[in-house]
Amino acid sequence: MKKVTRILPLLSITLFLFACGNNESPLAEQNTPNSRKVETFAAAPIDYEEVIFATGKLASSEESKLSFKTGGIIKKIHVKEGQQVRKGQVLAELDLSEIQAQTQQASLGREQASLNIDNAKLAVKLAERDYRNAKALYQDSVATLEQLENAEVQLDNAKNQLEAAGKGLDFSSRNVTMAEFNLKYSKIIAPSNGVILRKKAEANELTSPGKVIFDFGTKDKAMVIRVNLTDKDIIHVNLGDRADVQFDAYNNHVFEGIVREIASIADPYTNTYEVEVEVVSGGKKLLSGFIGTVEIESASKVVLLEIPVDALIKANANKGEIFLAQNGKAKKVPIEIHRIRGDRLLVSKGLEAQDEVIISSVGYIEEDETILISQKQ
Repeated sequence: MKKVTRILPLLSITLFLFACGNNESPLAEQNTPNSRKVETFAAAPIDYEEVIFATGKLASSEESKLSFKTGGIIKKIHVKEGQQVRKGQVLAELDLSEIQAQTQQASLGREQASLNIDNAKLAVKLAERDYRNAKALYQDSVATLEQLENAEVQLDNAKNQLEAAGKGLDFSSRNVTMAEFNLKYSKIIAPSNGVILRKKAEANELTSPGKVIFDFGTKDKAMVIRVNLTDKDIIHVNLGDRADVQFDAYNNHVFEGIVREIASIADPYTNTYEVEVEVVSGGKKLLSGFIGTVEIESASKVVLLEIPVDALIKANANKGEIFLAQNGKAKKVPIEIHRIRGDRLLVSKGLEAQDEVIISSVGYIEEDETILISQKQ
């Protein structure tokens, strides 16, 4: 029992000396172990230019569908798909046998109508002579009134026949004009320098009037890429906005583009808006059908707040939640995410500039938990 009595005073003296040698109070040391150490980031305002991404197909800005004016058997097709053609070049023609026969028939009809007019004019002359004679005889009391009236009726009839012959000639002339027009358009001729995009018929096939034989792209016009944008993207696009265009055919080469047309209504099937971007070839060969990616740089700017993606607790669509460091505690706040860019969130609502956003251990922090900021980014 004597050993225990001696040890207890020595232990008491040691604890007293240790407590006196420590500059911090025991109360301060008890607070720090309960505070979670976190890192924060000051929300930074930026002037953001919206960039719209889309994919589309390259085409001529002016495309047309070529067909025959009349139906018939296709005699010959002179071009192939993808072939470059010149303005005025014959692309295809019908078998002219039937059309030429119709033209000849119309010409014969016009000739017959001309003869009918000549005969009608002669009949009028004879009727006028008979009427004059009957009138003179009637005045001399040689001819009766009935004979005079009969001569007058014959004259009126001859004049009517002449008028009908004139209409017949006009009708026949129209038939000739129509037949010649059909004969002329029994060939498909290139309306300008261009390219045959698609060939939809072959020789010896029977075609009907207006049936598309070729899809034709005008070479003299600019090449464009057409893309479809959602309503959320279309509001950021304006005529004249600059664009970067890339095609798989030209790896890593960026073509300059400019927005030249914007649809005013949505497509009823896709609910998207078509945007036409004119592409500057820069001396490189561009062909209709190239698939390209487009980045449209909007001329309009919007002020957003930028924070690291690591700050995000959870998100649903464009809604999210983060923690702010306020008065030594973690405060959960909702935000509206405008866009994710790399490892950064662009926030449109829910934050103020220089708000201290917690960016570490966010998955373990509780609402109103005491925190200790260990490092500021």
